[in-house]
Amino acid sequence: MKLTDLFFIFLKIGWLTLGGGYVMIPLFLEEIVKKRNYMDEEEFIKALTLAQLFPGPIAFNLAVSVGYKLKKIKGAIISALAVVIPSFVSILVIAIFFLNFQKLKIVQGFFYGLRPAIASAMVLAVFEIFKKRKWNTLNFLSFLFLSIILIVFKINPIYIIISSLIVIILWVYFKN
Repeated sequence: MKLTDLFFIFLKIGWLTLGGGYVMIPLFLEEIVKKRNYMDEEEFIKALTLAQLFPGPIAFNLAVSVGYKLKKIKGAIISALAVVIPSFVSILVIAIFFLNFQKLKIVQGFFYGLRPAIASAMVLAVFEIFKKRKWNTLNFLSFLFLSIILIVFKINPIYIIISSLIVIILWVYFKN
């Protein structure tokens, strides 16, 4: 695989995706794992996990993670640029033209119609990753408990992330 191949894969994903980073995950999976076999699913899930650890847009982080895994620093830079270029150009075009067309019924209908498609793509991506996960009792109970806390008590996820990091650090510290 060449750097240009990597660039055009991420550029294509960036151009073909509306709705944000999590919508891109099934496309990353399809292009990188299933279609081109650059990684296996386990490596992809590890790259996705790594991408979720860092702040910022998931699509950008995943592009950097996958690019680094495949072609080290050059791959990370090329992938990051390629996935950002479409968004940058799109925002630029929208900023120039959208204000003139936002009140048109066809434009409003288009964006309204995109909502279910984007939501279903996100659900499918989560389901795909959920199926591939190797679950044990502790993982499943943690997932269930934290999901209930987030949904029922409407706690900001950052508090769970910070408390989880503290627990992990303490566990590693006292384990040694």
